[in-house]
Amino acid sequence: MTAALTLGFIGTGGITSFILRGLCSAPEFTGKIVLSVHKNRGKAEALKAQFPERITISCSNQEVADASDVVFIAVLPQQHKAVAAAVNFKPEHRVVHITGGVKLADSLALYSPAMSAVRAIPLPFAARRMGPVLFYGKDPVSRELLAMLGSIVEVQTESELEVLGPVTGMMVPYYALIAEYVKWGMAKGLSFRTALDYAGYMNEALSSFMRTDCGEDIEAFLVDNSTPGGVNELGLRLLREGDAYSPWSKTLDALYIRYNSMGKNKD
Repeated sequence: MTAALTLGFIGTGGITSFILRGLCSAPEFTGKIVLSVHKNRGKAEALKAQFPERITISCSNQEVADASDVVFIAVLPQQHKAVAAAVNFKPEHRVVHITGGVKLADSLALYSPAMSAVRAIPLPFAARRMGPVLFYGKDPVSRELLAMLGSIVEVQTESELEVLGPVTGMMVPYYALIAEYVKWGMAKGLSFRTALDYAGYMNEALSSFMRTDCGEDIEAFLVDNSTPGGVNELGLRLLREGDAYSPWSKTLDALYIRYNSMGKNKD
């Protein structure tokens, strides 16, 4: 049932492109997609060219909603209220609220009388159907659709989602950290590909291992994975002595403020 639904997307930015590529490559999704041109006709046409049998383009947000079972709202936060308020939702609609920095609680009146509304944060990896998809809400149909894009991380309150959302702002800083490994290795004579492959594979495994094996006593996990007198123990000590970790927490504090204020219009 879920796989054959018609999905409507209002907003054709980067995240919509990632979601559509993921869904259209998912064997379990057999439905259709109606895509609003909004301000990104080029992106919409590129998606339709890639999946001509699956995607229809419309110039009207209302037409997108009228043709769809599930409506994804993925516009810029500053545009969200005006765009959503201009759409007449139906009782049979399910709404997936993607717009970053805008509370679902503040948008429910805009989506009324839709039968359900959930909030989600997919990441660029959704195009390859991998990585986490933050999910808040009670609609199992929307949850099943989003699970086609990666691993659902379900939160019980919107405030929890608002804490995790800013963590997405650390993706490129993480890439920059890996880049330091690569540049250092190349300076020591490694090829770019050798340095990148090793750093990438190692960190993929580290993340997976920590997710499955780390308990709530994180310090104990660090100790258990450090050989006394070894290079990991030394590396952790030197970085802590250099206060290398507190800037990450301070950066997250700044991202938290920025992420959760994006939808607030200045009058």
